[in-house]
Amino acid sequence: MKFRKTSKIITLLMLVCLLMPFSEVLANQRAVSNEAEQHILNELNRANIPNAAIAVIQNGETSYILHNSELNTLFGIGSVTKSLTAFGVLLLEDMGLLSLSDPVNLHLPWFNVRHNGQPVPHEDIRIYNLLQHTSGFTSNERRFTSTFVELSEAEFIAVLDGIELAFYPSADHIYGNVNYVILGLLLEAVSGQSYDDFMTQNVLHPLGLYNTFSNAQRAKDTGRVVDGHRFGFLRPRVTNELFPPLVMPTGGAFSSISDMARWTGIQAGFVDVSDQFARIVQRSHENFHGEQNPFTDRDFHYAAGWGVRHQNGEIHHGGNTPGYSSQISFLQQDNTAVVVLANLGSSVMTSPFVTLVLDAVVDDNFNAIGTDPFAIMDMVFVVLTAVGVLFVGLFVWRIMKLNKQLPNGWREKPTLRIKWIFAPILSIIGLLVFYVGMPMAFQIPFRTMMVNGPASGLAAIIVMWVMAVYSLFSLWTKVFVSPKVGK
Repeated sequence: MKFRKTSKIITLLMLVCLLMPFSEVLANQRAVSNEAEQHILNELNRANIPNAAIAVIQNGETSYILHNSELNTLFGIGSVTKSLTAFGVLLLEDMGLLSLSDPVNLHLPWFNVRHNGQPVPHEDIRIYNLLQHTSGFTSNERRFTSTFVELSEAEFIAVLDGIELAFYPSADHIYGNVNYVILGLLLEAVSGQSYDDFMTQNVLHPLGLYNTFSNAQRAKDTGRVVDGHRFGFLRPRVTNELFPPLVMPTGGAFSSISDMARWTGIQAGFVDVSDQFARIVQRSHENFHGEQNPFTDRDFHYAAGWGVRHQNGEIHHGGNTPGYSSQISFLQQDNTAVVVLANLGSSVMTSPFVTLVLDAVVDDNFNAIGTDPFAIMDMVFVVLTAVGVLFVGLFVWRIMKLNKQLPNGWREKPTLRIKWIFAPILSIIGLLVFYVGMPMAFQIPFRTMMVNGPASGLAAIIVMWVMAVYSLFSLWTKVFVSPKVGK
């Protein structure tokens, strides 16, 4: 009996000794402290983010911070889609169906472009130019329409055929969404499948990304997509602008935080995949240009759907649509990665928020997130709308005054007067800013600007037009009506 008791005590002590270090390992597996997590959640609330999901990966261990969401909640990932599209193109290369050095025209015979009015030889614009945004296409949506366009494939090809490039291929690097729209068409031409079918069957599911969708409607049908939001009248408003299938390859995919954490882990080498996929991952971080390299004097190069910084080896990409924001950043020297998904079209939810998370998690620095430019624009639009409402009131009052429906005493009150010259000046300046200035500044068509900007912008434009009408009416009454009323 004494031996049994002694053996039990020894066994218990051994278990305690074994479990003590094991418990420390378990405790250290969590990459985010409670203080850091609470700080991040507070900043999400302060930024008026309806739903968000964040993954922090350190040395292969993943911690999640969920704000009104779950691990399988689906968000639009915007231009992070490009990393998936590029992987599909590299898979075709690995299968021997194309080479990145192939002229684009070899696989898309309709593809012809010009520079300075002259045709660009087919051999001078290659597949790697599209992958690395060195083709001559840019983000100028007024010139190279590539997002939210309801064009058929034939109509899009007709617009693109013979288009004038902004610079000669391989001479510069300027990001342009249209590059990946063309890559989507190329992928379909080479594979013989639709973009959605090829990506689902050959990329997403084989990689274990079962909660990632290359078709917006299929994602919606799951019932797990959170509504997208954009600022409007001082708070987030629901918006459901989705990328049409034609332009899906450049920024229209949906995914969950668990899938994007896995995708990031695959890029970082934390997640085991087949030798073929591991080979393609390494290839996707390379610079494919030879001697004519537009990245020579830069601290980074854009590879295949990823930006790669030379100084610290950071691999990153962000995405921003009218309703969603996303960012992936992997710091190789720190063996740390951050993934951010949010359902608000916001520039502070991309790189700035990743920096905030890294500061809190790695350095215990609890910094505040900056003010969202879209929120500032929204406040300006709200003020313009309020001013417009005042003008509408004055406009109605003047009509009633001319119809002699107000007491004579009201007509003489200076508080109800306003110099008629202010209205035309304000309205003309406002309309010029909306219809000319902002589209030129953002290099996007007016409709695209209205889709991407705060919802209050439409109300502000209506107000500007009301002010313009009021101005014309004021001028007319001052010149033609007031003199007669005075007599």
